[in-house]
Amino acid sequence: MTSQNKSMKSIIKSVLVLSVLAFCVCQCNKTKTLMADDIIQKNIEARGGAENWAKVKNITMEGIYVSFSEPEPFKIWRQRPDLYRFDSIRIKKTVIHAYDGQNAWWINPLMGPPHDKPGIIPSQNNLDKVTLRERFFEPVFWNYKNKSHQVELEGKEIFDDKDCYKLKVTLADSTVEYWYIDAESFLEVGMTGDTYDFGIINSLEKFFNDYKDVDGLKFPFLIESEYGQRYRSMEIENIEINTEIDPSVFVMPDSIEEK
Repeated sequence: MTSQNKSMKSIIKSVLVLSVLAFCVCQCNKTKTLMADDIIQKNIEARGGAENWAKVKNITMEGIYVSFSEPEPFKIWRQRPDLYRFDSIRIKKTVIHAYDGQNAWWINPLMGPPHDKPGIIPSQNNLDKVTLRERFFEPVFWNYKNKSHQVELEGKEIFDDKDCYKLKVTLADSTVEYWYIDAESFLEVGMTGDTYDFGIINSLEKFFNDYKDVDGLKFPFLIESEYGQRYRSMEIENIEINTEIDPSVFVMPDSIEEK
C-alpha cells in the first residue's frame, strides 16, 4: 500500500469517527432530560423571549366572547404589575370584572342587586376567586420563584391530541393548576384546575390555539374553557401592546354611569 493510500485511508477513518461522534452528540441533545425550569425557559423563548416581554407594559385585547351560547364583543385591559379589567356582554347585560392592584371589583347584573352596581367582589363563596386568578399579567409559571409559586414537572401526557410536558403549578395561595406545554413548539396547549361558577367550584379545562405573532410576541387567538355544563370561548380579533391606557379604566367607579 502506497503512502498516499495510507493517508487517504486515515482521512476516511477520521471522517467516520467524527461523523459517529457528531451523531452521538446530536442524539444526546435530543434525548436530554429537560427539567421544569428548562421547559419554562423554552416556553418563554417560544412566546417571544424574556427581553421582549420585559418591554411590555400593557396589553389590550378585543374580540368575540361566547357565553351562554351567545357571541358578543369583549375587551380586556392588562397593565403591569397585575392591573386587569374584562368587559363583556352576557345575556344582553354588560358585565365588568376588574382588579385595581388591591381589590377585585365588578359590575355584575347577572348576580342581581346589589351587584348590578359597582362594588368590591365578595370573598364569601369564593366569588372573587376567578378575577383574582385572571389578574396575573403573565403566565403564572414564569418567574414563579419571585411570586412564591412552586412548579414541578410531572412528565409527559397527551393533551388535546398533542404530546405535552405536564407542569404542576402550586400558586402562593395553595391553588393547584396543571399546565400542558407542547413538546415540540413549547407553546401552552392547555390548563386544568378548578374554577368557580356563581361561587360553585367546578373542574376546569382550558385550551389555547391559533397562535399568532404580535410585535414579535406570540399569543393564542383562540381560548376555550369547559367547566361543569359550561362552554366559553374567546376569539381574539385584535391585540395592541404598549398603547395609552387611561388609569381610570382599572378604578372602580362610584356609579354605573361612570363605568
